[in-house]
Amino acid sequence: MTKLLSLFFAGAMVFSAQSALAMNSMHSSMMMPKCAAGDPVVGVNMKTKMYMMHEQMKAKMTGMSQAKMNQMMMQNHMKMMCKSKATMMGAKMMNPKMYTHAFK
Repeated sequence: MTKLLSLFFAGAMVFSAQSALAMNSMHSSMMMPKCAAGDPVVGVNMKTKMYMMHEQMKAKMTGMSQAKMNQMMMQNHMKMMCKSKATMMGAKMMNPKMYTHAFK
């Protein structure tokens, strides 16, 4: 009986580890698109159609937990995408003076 129980828990741990890895890779691929060389990743506010460069977003969110970053992205309707795609949908680069207000 204890052998069966041990086997069950070992299987459950392997399954949960695989699920966590799958979720992490899915989450990171959803957050960070793969762009062509020379086509940088930008964060686009989907409501205002304004974007900021990924490096600027990272600087703005320095010290935040992953949960806090996700919350801020959702609150500000931010989506990560390639700059070429953002430009095709009509997004414009955010004025640097607005960066202080981008993540309240």
